[in-house]
Amino acid sequence: MRYGGILDLSTIDFPKKLCSVVFFVGCPFRCPYCQNHRLFSGGVEAKPSDIAKEIRKNYLIDGVCLTGGEPLLQDIDELRSFIKILKDYGLFVKLDTNGYYPDRLEVLMDLLDYVAMDFKAIPERYAEVTKREDSFEKVLKSLKILVNSGVDYEIRTTVVPTITDEEDLIRIGEILSSYNVKRYVLQRFVNEDTFDPRFREVTPYPKEFYYRVGAKLKEFVPEIIIRYETEEKI
Repeated sequence: MRYGGILDLSTIDFPKKLCSVVFFVGCPFRCPYCQNHRLFSGGVEAKPSDIAKEIRKNYLIDGVCLTGGEPLLQDIDELRSFIKILKDYGLFVKLDTNGYYPDRLEVLMDLLDYVAMDFKAIPERYAEVTKREDSFEKVLKSLKILVNSGVDYEIRTTVVPTITDEEDLIRIGEILSSYNVKRYVLQRFVNEDTFDPRFREVTPYPKEFYYRVGAKLKEFVPEIIIRYETEEKI
């Protein structure tokens, strides 16, 4: 497995859990606003058991968040083995994913306690944002898997001016409603160290925008969460 590092303790990356965060290397997408683009390549190779042993040294945590990059780019057998070891340690496991690998996601669902999946844009702009022509089709397959899994999950959109506006977010809400999604998160865009330097000049929407649109989205999705400076359910 190839990973770029471990954050020992986080209070924000796993709902209701104190967790460590493992950053895996590699991603099939090239979203221009990405702040984790240094994880597109590099990192170090390690055995699942060795990474798990490093995590187990932290007795403060009760969970682990697998993020990246895209964790599902790792060898699926090694990733499954890694999660099993963490579960044997008594830890809850959360997966962050962009939804591009529905078949791999399905293989892991029986081991996961929480999944956070990105929904990046309206259908017509998905390929433009991700640089993958088949990305929206794959994300819809992953969405269906999540909704039918019985595993707790959230769908989240980083709200980036020039990529998503109010009308787009309402359209996304309608799509999520058609899949019976129960929890949708609007995330603040931060214009620091973005993959495409031009997005460092994009001014984020003000906080009021998130709450105004979030209130409208409750017509489509029962639980709306705003992640701005803090997290709040509306």
